[in-house]
Amino acid sequence: MSKRTIHGIDLTAPGGIEKLFAVHRAMFGDAVMETDEEAAATAAAEAQAAADAAAEAAANEKLGEGGIKALKAEREAREAAEKELAEFRAEKQKAADAELSEVQRAQKERDDQAAENAKLKATNARLSALAEHPVPKEYQDLVTGTDEASYLASAKKLSELYTRAQGKSGVVHKSGTGGFEATAGSVDAGREAYRNRKK
Repeated sequence: MSKRTIHGIDLTAPGGIEKLFAVHRAMFGDAVMETDEEAAATAAAEAQAAADAAAEAAANEKLGEGGIKALKAEREAREAAEKELAEFRAEKQKAADAELSEVQRAQKERDDQAAENAKLKATNARLSALAEHPVPKEYQDLVTGTDEASYLASAKKLSELYTRAQGKSGVVHKSGTGGFEATAGSVDAGREAYRNRKK
């Protein structure tokens, strides 16, 4: 029993399938079924573009020459407006970026000034503490702190330690003068007494 297709080809006859393929190739070319998503998307886009072109051609036929000119003018105006809007947005963004840069520069200056003020405040607190609790120059670097109270406490402690240490050898610190004097019973006091006797 022969099985004929719509093309009149007997598929059961020898070479029937090849004839069917030849007819299809003649009708559809050498197109093959694509499974690649990118190729499928490309084919769909091409088909859509062809459909859009056909729809535009049909619309152009209905519009006539005057309608086509009006449509073209409208499209050109829209493109010009979109371009102008894009330029405006770019300029606005540029201005915003420049303003942000100015703000950042001002913030940096403010932060630098705050750091300088903190440094000066710490130096002032340290010098004030050393004025209240004098410490010999070679030991002043040991006076540390983070604020006025901590500098004051550090200077006081160091001054007391130094005075006690010197007091054992007979030298005490003269408070507020930055000088030192010998106490009775010290080596210096003995030397001074010896010199006075020799005079």
